[in-house]
Amino acid sequence: MYDEIIEIAENRAYLQAVKDGYGHGPNLDLLNTLPPYEEESIKELERDLEDSSKLTFHWVFREPVGYYHMKLFLISDYSVDKAIFLNDVRLYKTLNDPKARLAVAKLLVERFLSPNYHKRFPIGSSVFDRGSRPEGLESNEPAQRDESKVNELSSSVGVPHEMLQLNAKGTNPIGVFGKPITKVEECIQNEIAPVELFEKIERLVRNDLKLDVFPRFMKSEFYKRYIQCKWLEKRKTTIQDFDILRVLGRGAFGFVKACIKKDSGKLYAMKCIDKKRVMATDSVDTIMYEREFLSMMDSNFVVCLKYAVMDDDNLFLVLDLMVGGDLKFHLNKDERFGEERSRFYAAEVLLGLEHMHSKGVIYRDMKLENVLLDERGHCRISDLGLAVRSKDKVKGYAGTPGYTAPEVIKGHPYNHMADFFSYGVMVYRFLSGKKPFATRPDRNRDRNAAKQRRRRNKRRSGKSDLDNNVVKMEPEFPERYFSPDAKDFLRKLMRKDPEKRLGIDGIDDIKTHPWFNPIDFGLLEAGYLDPPFCPNQDEVNADSLRHIGRPQQDDKYKKVRLTPDFQKTLVKFPFQSMTALQEETVEVLQKADDGKNFERFAQRRPVTAADPASQNPNQSSCCSFL
Repeated sequence: MYDEIIEIAENRAYLQAVKDGYGHGPNLDLLNTLPPYEEESIKELERDLEDSSKLTFHWVFREPVGYYHMKLFLISDYSVDKAIFLNDVRLYKTLNDPKARLAVAKLLVERFLSPNYHKRFPIGSSVFDRGSRPEGLESNEPAQRDESKVNELSSSVGVPHEMLQLNAKGTNPIGVFGKPITKVEECIQNEIAPVELFEKIERLVRNDLKLDVFPRFMKSEFYKRYIQCKWLEKRKTTIQDFDILRVLGRGAFGFVKACIKKDSGKLYAMKCIDKKRVMATDSVDTIMYEREFLSMMDSNFVVCLKYAVMDDDNLFLVLDLMVGGDLKFHLNKDERFGEERSRFYAAEVLLGLEHMHSKGVIYRDMKLENVLLDERGHCRISDLGLAVRSKDKVKGYAGTPGYTAPEVIKGHPYNHMADFFSYGVMVYRFLSGKKPFATRPDRNRDRNAAKQRRRRNKRRSGKSDLDNNVVKMEPEFPERYFSPDAKDFLRKLMRKDPEKRLGIDGIDDIKTHPWFNPIDFGLLEAGYLDPPFCPNQDEVNADSLRHIGRPQQDDKYKKVRLTPDFQKTLVKFPFQSMTALQEETVEVLQKADDGKNFERFAQRRPVTAADPASQNPNQSSCCSFL
């Protein structure tokens, strides 16, 4: 009963944190820790940044905190769309799929190069903002402007509604005209969208910001606060910076828990790793490789590393929190997924594998438990503990019985094609709820005798029954679960010979299989397709704490003594993502700036006794940040 009461309390705290969306909300106390701009520590930081060439337009503009403050400055200059355009083009260039680039290129043309952009897009929006993308994306019908959204934007960015209306008529929002735009429009008409499509326009806009705007920004109050925020990067993140919430799962080396970063209020997942277990199992290399591979990931379809910290007894990997739970949890609840839902998950997981493979990483652990859902139902691949990076083929068993590719089981050299086999097994389970290589037990067979037989087989061959079945069996495809296209798709993915497996000629062979015809990978990668299932935010999408239990052989390593030599092998374990830290800071800044009017010709605030900052009637509201 006591344990149940504890779990109820932990669940309530976790669900409230998730409901708030940001722990207890962005923590405004973070800004109170910033030293004044005039303080010597800030001046010293400013000199260091200047000496290291980190106060250039290129450097400041690409940082989340720098971009945010330049946007505010441009709002005051009524030209914020120039900054948004450059950032959108930067994201456009990261899209791998030609269809994705074409879809986004069309939106960029409508949003930034058309004089009628205000009819389809809210003012000041990015084409990557889901809340501001035009309705009817795949329709030729023009979307009507929602006046309430314009009013809402006017309030949020501090630009008067009348000024937004005035700026929206008769010109495009970035002030570029002539041949550069004509060439882009010709490419779009021919359904061509190369990576460098907007290069000339981008150069013109960047030069304008670099040569005209940036020097003025450097003299503004926005710049001063930017420098103050940079001071936060000097602080070293430690385990004391996090509050632990509920246990979400169990791994080979410890638990995975939800946590809150205290200074910013941001929610994360924390993978806890017992140092004693690592030393006793000689797994230092495995842990260090996982930390390295996670820090390399930069995809919406792979869980990414934000921080790596440690204390005397444990290592901690701080990761994206996926509040929707893993796919095994949901498959156990639903028994199987419908074809539309299965196809959507399969497509997003494929994009995650594509990202890993582009980094030279072979995943080697594709399974239901390692695919997590976010609050909206999008997928990310997690747990790179078995991953390996190599330009050549590798050897050695890794994976989960029943998912592992035949070439891995046989001890042959293998490459990323092994991931596609495991991927096929997982999609089979999506559609049927069953394991493709599990034998159907004879109901009249004595179960104890069957268990003994499995133990004998494993002792003789070193392989589990599932591994033996993967090598010898061909899966069945009952019509009630598998459409003809799904059957063909999975048979080609689960071919024993990796040289004949779907994907051998490139991942596009998988994307263009008829089973994926309903999926536009371009729109999916660009973030424009909605998941067919949204996890329930009123419940914890994870197993009960009593089912999670303790890690296997949890007491076995208690008497292990950590040696100084072992501790030295972990010197390079700590990691701090400057992007993650700055994104947290921006979230806090957005909350602090909510409702402020930053535009240059804003009316002065009335002087009131309750507002000491307004005692100087000549002070603009854009100067009173902190």
